[in-house]
Parts: sequence; structure tokens; C-alpha cells
Amino acid sequence: MSVDTRAQRTVTTSILTTFALLIASLSAALVLTGDDAVWTAGSGTMIAAGHILLTAIVVVAALVGAARWSVGLGLALAAVLAIPAILHPIDPSWIVMVVAAGLAVAGLAGTGLRGAVRQRPSAAGPPRKAVALTVGLLCAPLLIGSIQPAGVDAADWGLVVTLLGLGAWYSKARPSAVWATRLGIPLLAIGSLLIVPFPQSVAAAAALGLLTWLAWSADARLAVIPLAERGRAVPIPPELAPGEILDAAGLDSRGRRKDQK
Repeated sequence: MSVDTRAQRTVTTSILTTFALLIASLSAALVLTGDDAVWTAGSGTMIAAGHILLTAIVVVAALVGAARWSVGLGLALAAVLAIPAILHPIDPSWIVMVVAAGLAVAGLAGTGLRGAVRQRPSAAGPPRKAVALTVGLLCAPLLIGSIQPAGVDAADWGLVVTLLGLGAWYSKARPSAVWATRLGIPLLAIGSLLIVPFPQSVAAAAALGLLTWLAWSADARLAVIPLAERGRAVPIPPELAPGEILDAAGLDSRGRRKDQK
């Protein structure tokens, strides 16, 4: 098999794998929000929205960024679908979800998608804890919705939207986002003890505590430090400047314009 044929086959397998994961996620949304769903409509909608969001991130990270962590996150998302597959009765949406999830797992665990992503860490990539912090913040809908099968209210949605906002802000590599996550996540953890009913609130607070630890790690700060500090222009004597630079600027050896008399 030629190199071009092997590369084309790898790209095709990667596209089919991510497409299968996306179909499984969309089918899971129907399963989670159906009449026979274990979770109420609000909780199922929150879980489905979070799963679709993370699946879209996996697709972009794998096909565009060739990120190594996209394989692990994709496998985790496919494994999550085993819970509604066990609890939900068999119907057309259930069948599509299970078949698509199985195809996605086969592609993720095999050599198909792994051939399209980097096998070694990128030299310029973000540290692992910074990636874990971002992904963890974006997992908020899955966490809050899963631990509350009886339903969610406006306060729960506010908590989720705030965590998603912090995750999006931090993913922009803004220095101010580091302190926003370091100070904001602990406050949200305390708020979750009041918003989420007991004992589910303990799980939410523990997860947010883990995210706080990641936010206060050195890797979280290193991920947003610019690679080069902004410099300043320092004038140099014209006699020290190379002749080709002076000629390109239209200056003579004394730094005066040649067209001046």
C-alpha cells in the first residue's frame, strides 16, 4: 500500500469515526429527552447539550488540531452512553445510539483515529493540567444534569452557564482568566452546596474542588503566559546599523534621508 493510499485511508477512517460519535451523541439526545427517559426533560436536555458540545470539541480537536487528548475524551463520551443504553428501553433511537457508539469505540480504540492524531506531545502545546481544566469546566452540563435525574432549575442552569463561560474564557489563553477560574470556581463550589440538593451537592463540590486544584497549578498559569514578552524600540546610532538596512530605509551613514540636501 502506497503512502498516499495509507494517508487517505487514515483520513477517511478518522472522519467516519468522528461522524459515528456525533451520530451517537445526537441519538442520545433523543433517548435522554424521550418519554421513557430516566432523567426528566430538564436534566436530559442538560446532559444531551453537554454531550453534544464535548463531541463537537472532539471532532474539531481530532480532525483539525490532531490533539492526542481527543482520543481519550472521545472514548469517555462513548462510554458515558452505556448508562442510558442500559436504563432506556429499546427503540429506534436506542438502536442508532448503540450501533453508532460501538462504531465510534472501534475507531477510537483501534488504529484509525490514532493514525490521524499526534503520537507525541506537541512542543508548543498547552500543559496537561491546563487541558484538563478546560475540558473539566466544559463537562459541567454532564455533571450537574447526571447527578440530578429528578430535574434541574434556573439556578442549576446558571451554575452550568457560568462554568462554561469560565471554560471558554480560559481556552482563549487570557491571563485574566487564570484568576477568574482560581477565584470563581471555589465560589461556585460553595454555591453548589446551596443549589444542588444533598447528597448530590457533595459530588458537585468535590468535582469543583478538583477543578480548583487544577486552576491553582503551575501548568494552568504557564498555559497563558506569552511565549515572548513585548519589547520596546531602542534607538541605535546609524553608524552601528548595517548598510543594507540604511539603504532600504533611504538613509545615509549619518541617519539622514538621502533626498535631503
